[in-house]
Amino acid sequence: MSLKLPRPIAPDLHPIATGNYRIATPAIQELHELVMRCLRYRTTGALIHGASRIGKTRAIEYVRLLLAETHPKITTYHAQAEHKPRHAEGSFFSNLLEAVGYPDPDHGSNPTKRIRLINKIREACAKNGGGTVILFCDEAQRYDDNEYEWLRDVHDHLDRLQIKLFTILVGQQDLLAIKIAMQC
Repeated sequence: MSLKLPRPIAPDLHPIATGNYRIATPAIQELHELVMRCLRYRTTGALIHGASRIGKTRAIEYVRLLLAETHPKITTYHAQAEHKPRHAEGSFFSNLLEAVGYPDPDHGSNPTKRIRLINKIREACAKNGGGTVILFCDEAQRYDDNEYEWLRDVHDHLDRLQIKLFTILVGQQDLLAIKIAMQC
């Protein structure tokens, strides 16, 4: 006699069929280990680079989900650097405000946007009961020198508020060349 149990989910809605699933590949595990080393040794910045379309963005999503589960007091954000012909402070901070979930990221002057960003991060830390923030900057090879300086200003401001910002730059091979050029 065969016992036929009802399916828990329709086959066409299964995560494998929809593609809505995450698997910790060795590369994703390496990213997670890098983030954990940065936290352990208080290294506030790291760089991940790789070829286009290999899953870096999905790796960020996976690591953020894992951190939310295992370290709920750590606030994480995922900023997607956009391609733009001109780099401007206002659009840079609008992009970061969007990443932190600010409701109207394009409204206000540049200094106002910067303060809103700081305040939104500070509120999230207070809500989580922690003072640690990880910002994943995806497609970071698109940033120019000024944007890296503005990001450093945010680091410094948060540090004065006793909030530790860890920035993980993620991008294509060009990102490594940018790092080397900046080191020189």
